[in-house]
Amino acid sequence: MECKTRILGTCLAAVMACALLTAGHVGYAQTTPANLSPDLQEIVKFAQAHMTDDVILAYIKNSGKSYNLSGDDMIYLTSQGVSQPVLSALLQTKGAAPATAPTPAPAPAPAPAPAYVPPPVAAPPPGLVDVFTSDASLNPSVWMVQTPLLQSLAQWNASAPLPPMLAFGPAGLQMSGVNGPGQFTGIQSVGAYMAPFTLTTTVSGLAAEGVPFDVYLVSPDLRQWLSVAGHLGGAGRPRERVGIVTPFGGLRFPVGGGASPEYGIWANWTGSAQPISALGNKIYPAPVPGVPYTISMTVGADGMASVAVQDPSGLSLGALNAMPVGTGPFNVVLASRRMGPTFASWQSVQLTPLGAPQPVAMAAPPETPTLDYFQAHLTPYGQWIDVPGIGAAWVPAEANTPGWRPYMDAGQWEYTDAGWYWQSTYPWGDMAFHYGRWVNNDYTSGRWAWVPGYDWAPSWVSWREGDGGMGWAPLPWDVEFHVGVGLFWHGGPVVAGVDFGLGFGAFVFVGADHFWGGNYNVYVFDRERSRVFFEHSTFHAGYRMEGGHLMADGLGRDRVAQITHHAVEVHKATELRHAEESHNFAKRTEAHKELAHATAPAREAARTESSRGAAGTTPGRGTTPGYGAKPTTKPTTKPGSTRPGSSESNKKPE
Repeated sequence: MECKTRILGTCLAAVMACALLTAGHVGYAQTTPANLSPDLQEIVKFAQAHMTDDVILAYIKNSGKSYNLSGDDMIYLTSQGVSQPVLSALLQTKGAAPATAPTPAPAPAPAPAPAYVPPPVAAPPPGLVDVFTSDASLNPSVWMVQTPLLQSLAQWNASAPLPPMLAFGPAGLQMSGVNGPGQFTGIQSVGAYMAPFTLTTTVSGLAAEGVPFDVYLVSPDLRQWLSVAGHLGGAGRPRERVGIVTPFGGLRFPVGGGASPEYGIWANWTGSAQPISALGNKIYPAPVPGVPYTISMTVGADGMASVAVQDPSGLSLGALNAMPVGTGPFNVVLASRRMGPTFASWQSVQLTPLGAPQPVAMAAPPETPTLDYFQAHLTPYGQWIDVPGIGAAWVPAEANTPGWRPYMDAGQWEYTDAGWYWQSTYPWGDMAFHYGRWVNNDYTSGRWAWVPGYDWAPSWVSWREGDGGMGWAPLPWDVEFHVGVGLFWHGGPVVAGVDFGLGFGAFVFVGADHFWGGNYNVYVFDRERSRVFFEHSTFHAGYRMEGGHLMADGLGRDRVAQITHHAVEVHKATELRHAEESHNFAKRTEAHKELAHATAPAREAARTESSRGAAGTTPGRGTTPGYGAKPTTKPTTKPGSTRPGSSESNKKPE
């Protein structure tokens, strides 16, 4: 075989040399032969796109085609950058082609029929490469339109499926077709791909309305998916309100406008607890029309995925990791949806199989969490909303139950060397009760929402004490912690008498004899009793600095022991924290793995439950309160402060 290859290479070189001498000058080598076959034109496109020889050779091998090269063909291919190994492979296909059948001889006596051998199962396609800037039309061997999968995606988006309007030029494939609300259009890859692989695509959105670009990795049964969508602004709904007082009562009128709350680049996936129609989680807050963004989507052999977005200079704009999506097979869908008209130019798409698993899940909880960490670990247990003036906030599923409040159920108080520690049994309690703050206002639809913060404390609550009882309430979102200094509110240090504007409805009030043991939701005062107790109780901020560290004293160890007639044991805060974080992290990680590797019926059940969502969830929406969305705009936080926002304070809960 080696000898045959050497002879073939020598012959090839000789033929090319003769052909070049015959050509006479270089200019002839750059002229496209009039009879160059479409198959060879494809090879030229690959070479001009600077694809590696390995990719082109794999394409030639898997195509099963026979390439007949003339001397002019070889000269032209060489002038266009086609390498000698590729030319050798093209010539070999001619030798491998079946020869013309000779005149049949008289048929021999029929032999016994051989035993049936089932045909081999076709291997999945090795990858997908398409550079639209060099195309003149859609390649039917790579893409399909108006498929059942595209129709199903449209239905899941509560939209009418439309045929895509496609045009090709130097900017790539321009896709349009959506020209009004409730519409969906796109193209789908012919092949479906098993993990592990990386999909990379570069796209420019050219319209602010709707979602001009939307790339999916989606299984044919729609039970597994990973999507990245871009909304470039568009008209937004009013976000501010002006109040006036009339003889008939107070009225508030919406004014203002601004960009749509769906503005941004978003990601959604199988295990996000959101329907496939939702935009999902915001990766980048401010995409610009006409700017080409490069999107990378990697799915590992373990079914965990990551997404990254880069600008034209290669600068990373945002990323999201540790997403359980499943292992496929996945079709690639390039689409646009919802409002219109929408236009996008797709420059290129490349799906590259990976030779080894690419795990993206973290092996241990971080010492200081990040927004990505909160996103990956909190999303399955609630929904994210965008609160005007604050930013991203997370609503736990439990908050949809009327009367639910933070620090009320599924936990209890323990006293530590750092103060009062809320020990929760929620799988997300190590994050939402020890970092960040809480908000409850008009924009959260009367539900408690958690605003991310990045400094840890045993708890973030204020306290009240009265005759025969006590209570606590989560600190509002605009209470800041300045490292080494203490708590600040509205720009000034917290002093005695500052109650943060909390109303009685924010507090969990219980009798002194029910303080220990948890299960406070059983003993909590009803609304009327809470209002009366609140009016006759004393407020305690409950925090002080000691040795540069924040102490969550609450009512104080001795005072609680006195009014509850119960000895107060002191635990080590570091031990409780480590135990809680490790236990919950392992629990969440295992749940993610189970979801990523779930059987099809289990995935269907999980997706059906997710599509119901929290109260008010509506398919096809993905941003505002009441919709299954998760914006990830990072809150503006002052240096040395844990306050995750800098605008108006939250409404006083009642």
